[in-house]
Formats: sequence, C-alpha cells, structure tokens
Amino acid sequence: MYSPDENKHLRFFTEQFFDKTPFKGRYVEQVVTSMESVLDEVCEEIGVDVQYQKITTESLTSKTKITRNKLAFWLETVKYLLNNRAMPLLEKAVHVQDEVERLQREKIRDQETIIQLQNKLIEKRDEQIDSVQATVQKEIKTYSAVVSKSCATALAPRKIQTAVRKVTEEADRSRNFVIYGVEEKQAENLDGKVEGILRELDEKLPIETTSRIGTKQADKCRPVKVTLRSSDNVNLIVKKSKLLRTKEGFKSIYICPDRSVEERRAFKKLVEELRAKRSAETDSDKVHLIRNNKIITIDKKSDPALTG
Repeated sequence: MYSPDENKHLRFFTEQFFDKTPFKGRYVEQVVTSMESVLDEVCEEIGVDVQYQKITTESLTSKTKITRNKLAFWLETVKYLLNNRAMPLLEKAVHVQDEVERLQREKIRDQETIIQLQNKLIEKRDEQIDSVQATVQKEIKTYSAVVSKSCATALAPRKIQTAVRKVTEEADRSRNFVIYGVEEKQAENLDGKVEGILRELDEKLPIETTSRIGTKQADKCRPVKVTLRSSDNVNLIVKKSKLLRTKEGFKSIYICPDRSVEERRAFKKLVEELRAKRSAETDSDKVHLIRNNKIITIDKKSDPALTG
C-alpha cells in the first residue's frame, strides 16, 4: 500500500530517503509534496477549491462516492507520511541543530583562546619594547658622555672654518670648467674665444666670467677658467667636449672640470701616466684616454668620434 507503485501519493520519494543519510532540504520538500497530493485529491473528490481550511465533516460525508475505504486510504496515507517520513526528518533536523549549537560553542571557545593568546602576545611585546627603550636610553647616555668629551676637539673653530670653506669652494668650483690649449695673446677677447668653442659644441650658454689662471710664461698658454650659471651646464660642456677632437682647428683643445689643488695634483700624475702609456703603445688602432679619473683604452673603430 505504501510503495510508489501502489500509492500514487508516495511517488515523490526517492530511494535515498530510506538511507541513513544526513538531513537534507529536498527530503522535506518530498514530504510536503506528498501531503499536498493527498489533500488535493480529497478536495477534488468533494468538489472543494484547493483551500484546505474549507474541508468540513459535512463535505466529506455528503458525497456518496466517497466510501469508507477511500477515506481510510487517505487517513492511512497521511498517517504513514507523518510517522515514516515527517518524524524521521524532524529527528534529523533536531540532531543537525544540536550539532550546529555544539560547533558554535566550540567556535566561541576557540575565539576566547585566540583572544587570550593575543593578549599574552601584546604583553610580551610591551615587555620587549620596554627592554629596548631601556637599552637605547642607556646607550644614548653613554654616547652623550663620549660626545661631550670629544666635542671640544672635534668642533674646534678652526676646523669648522676649514670645513665650511672647503664646502663653499667645492660648490663654487662646480660652476666652473677649465679649457686647455687656447692660444694666448697680449690683448685678447677671451669671452669671444670661449663662445666660439661652445658654438663648436652646438651650445650657446650665458657666460658669467672668463680668466686665465696661473703664472704667465712666454712659451706656454695658460688655461682658461670659465664660470657658468649652473653646474648642470658645466657637466653638459665637459661631456660634449670630446666632440672637439673631430673639429678642425680645435683638436688641441681640452676641457675639464675645475679642480682643487689636491685634485689637480692627482690629475697631473694621471696625465703623466697617460703620456707614458701612449708612448709605449705600438697598436695604431688603440687610443688611451682619461675618463672618470681613470685611464681607459679603446679601439678607434668602436668610437666614431676618434676617427678622422
């Protein structure tokens, strides 16, 4: 009577319903659908719209075609649905709810444990910070004591003046460059000569001052010191100065940054080494140059500016 083949109201159940499976929502839908199927048939038999609250005892007994067997069949089916379908689902649902509550309690306990661990970590970190602060303060006091003893010597007025003068001179020199190989005459337009050299480099920059440096000698041309408005312009001219080696009438011109006395001595030594290296060179394709305060050797074929 209660198999899907014999009772059409039970055809909605799947075989998995009879297994000991966890609570699932689709099993509830199967029970509800079967219950509605029974009530729909009752309403159809007694001629009532599908509104179950309108079913009364009179409507069930007034229809002669509704036999006791038919009514008993419906009641047995509903009883079967309640006892064998609805109740097991309710029991599983209660079990699921209990499991959810258990998991929630475990989660709360885990969160409380995490909070306790975080508090301990914060306390430990505070202790470490206090320890570091104490160590730093101790070291600062020690360092202050050492500095206070050595300050008088380290910051002597003469040393301060020397350091300031050195920094100032370096800042002033950064706007200067020196030209070697410019012909020197008794009455000369030095600004015009420098402007002519800059034109060969495709540059037209405002010149602040030009002057010869060093002691005048009959058989030598003194270098020319040129001051521009910014160190960037000086760097540009020095970088492009190698192009003069390709210009007719300017191949003997050499441009370099303005150097201090110590730097000039070091550079002079470097030039002497360069001359010795050039004198000893036997390969005509090899060229020795000074770049970035170092002597380098390159092949003429690798640098078009060196040919011609």
